Amino acid sequence: LQCSIVNAGDGAHEHPTQALLDLLTIREHKGHFDGLHITIVGDSTHSRVARSNIHAMRKLGMSVTVAGPPTLIPPFVQELGVKVSYRLEDAIRDVDVIMMLRLQHERMAAGLIPSLREYSRYWGLTLDKLRAHARPDVLIMHPGPVNRGIELSPEVADGPYSVILDQVAKGVAVRMGVLLLLAGSKGGDGA
Repeated sequence: LQCSIVNAGDGAHEHPTQALLDLLTIREHKGHFDGLHITIVGDSTHSRVARSNIHAMRKLGMSVTVAGPPTLIPPFVQELGVKVSYRLEDAIRDVDVIMMLRLQHERMAAGLIPSLREYSRYWGLTLDKLRAHARPDVLIMHPGPVNRGIELSPEVADGPYSVILDQVAKGVAVRMGVLLLLAGSKGGDGA
């Protein structure tokens, strides 16, 4: 028996197809990968998206910073070759891409943050924070679903910096491409 297996996201470990569509979005908007600086903000301890993106981005020559409260940053993350920041304003300065992660309410019963309100106050990305600390050509990404008003203000999620809808639009196409590649299609008749 020969078959292909696609990891479509496995618990808190990896989500490679999300990383592929994130990379496609970055490439489309920035034109290249080498030398780009990406900051991933939020709950990277429980994020399979963060892990897959960190591995892929580092392989492609990008510099990665992981930012969030200390309770949401995995202790091993620096071993992956990333920087760590515990202050949003510092983490978003002079970066090309800011990827916000969903705060996973279902994982917060352990008391990893004092409250959603406090998390949003310190780690939520608002237009004021963006304008005061980020580059004018920064891209804002989010793998979804977005907790509006927690990770991102609506003005940021829907604003000119955001490429979130581009990410969503690429999701189906990238995953179809992966399936087509693994099915062994040589093109032509669509089979």
